[in-house]
Amino acid sequence: MADLRRFVSDHKVGVSLVTAGILVVGGVIGGVAVAGSPDEGSATVTAVVDGDTIDVELGGKEQRVRLLNVDTPEVDGCLHEEATAFLAERIPPGTEVELELDEEHHDQYDRLLAGVVEGGQLVNAEIARQGLGVAVLIEPNDRFYDDVLSAQEEAEADGLGLFSQDVACTLPAQVGAYAGQVEDLEARVAAVVTIEQADGWAAEAATVATVGSALAAIFDGDEGHFPLLAHTGDRSSLQRDAEDADARLAAAQEQVDEVRRAEEQRLQEEQERQEQEERDRAEAERLAQEEAERLAREEADRQAREQAEREEAERRAAEESTQQEPSGSAYYENCAAARAAGAAPVLVGQPGYGRHLDRDGDGIGCES
Repeated sequence: MADLRRFVSDHKVGVSLVTAGILVVGGVIGGVAVAGSPDEGSATVTAVVDGDTIDVELGGKEQRVRLLNVDTPEVDGCLHEEATAFLAERIPPGTEVELELDEEHHDQYDRLLAGVVEGGQLVNAEIARQGLGVAVLIEPNDRFYDDVLSAQEEAEADGLGLFSQDVACTLPAQVGAYAGQVEDLEARVAAVVTIEQADGWAAEAATVATVGSALAAIFDGDEGHFPLLAHTGDRSSLQRDAEDADARLAAAQEQVDEVRRAEEQRLQEEQERQEQEERDRAEAERLAQEEAERLAREEADRQAREQAEREEAERRAAEESTQQEPSGSAYYENCAAARAAGAAPVLVGQPGYGRHLDRDGDGIGCES
C-alpha cells in the first residue's frame, strides 16, 4: 500500500489549473507574445530552477528562461528531482549558453521562451533523450518540437527515465509491477483448497486490485498531464497491459471463488452426512434399548410364569399327597433314610412318600 500511495502522490492524477483561459501543464504555459522581448544571443546561466527552467544573465539583466517544447515532471512528480539534477549538471551556473527564440518570445509570466544550446547541443532535446522530459507542442512555437520528440522516442526505445520499468515511480514500472503481482496470484491459485486459503488469497487480491484501480483512474485521466503526458505514443499499449492484468486477476478470483463454493458445498454435505449418521446412530440406540427392554420384559414374564407354574404344581402335589396318603402312615425322614431303606425313588401314594421328599412337586420323591 505504501507503493500505491507513493504512486498516486507522485503522479497527481487529474490536477489542472485554468486561469484566464490559459492551460498550465507541468510548467509549460501557452501564452501570447510580450512586447520588448530580447534578441537571441549568448547568456550566462545563473541558476537552475527545475528540469525545464533556468535563470540567466542576458544583456546585463537577470532573465528567467523556460525551455521550449520540452516538459519535465512537476514538483513532487516522478523524476522531478532527477530532471532538475540533470539540468543542473548539464548547464550549471556560470555556463555560457546560446538562446534561440521562436515566434512568441515570452509567456504571461514574462519568462523567455527559448531553445538552449550549449556546446552545439540543444539542451531541450538532451533532457528528453535522458527520459526526463517529453515533447510538447504549444502553438505557434514549434521550432524545437521535432528535435525534442525524436529525442523522446530514443528514450522510449531505450527504456530510460520516465519510460523505465526499473524506476518504481514510472507508469511502465507501475503497470509492470501490477502485472507481476497478478501473475504471482495466478501462480498460487492451484494451491488454494480450503476456505481459509481462499479468504487469504482474496485479501491479497483485494490489495492488488487497489493498484489496478489507481492505474485505471490514471488511464481515464487527461493525457495532457503527467504521467500520461510521457506516454502519449504508447499509452494504449500500457493501458492494454493493465486491462489484461485486470482480466487475469478477475479470472483468478473467479477460480478461487469456485474453489471456495465447492469447499463450502463439500463441508455442508459432510456436516449433513455427519448429522444423518448421528440421527441414525441415535435411532439405532433407541431401537436397541427398546429391544432390550422388550426382552427383559419377556424374560421377567417367563420367570414369573415358571414360578407360578412351580407354585401351582406344588399346590396340586400337596393336595394329591393329602388325598392319597393314608392317615397315620409313616414317612421317611429324608431321602438318605429312603435310600438306606432301598425305597428311593418314592412315588406319591407309596408308603414312606412325603411332600418334603418331593422338591419339585412332580410326585416323585428322592428321584436323584
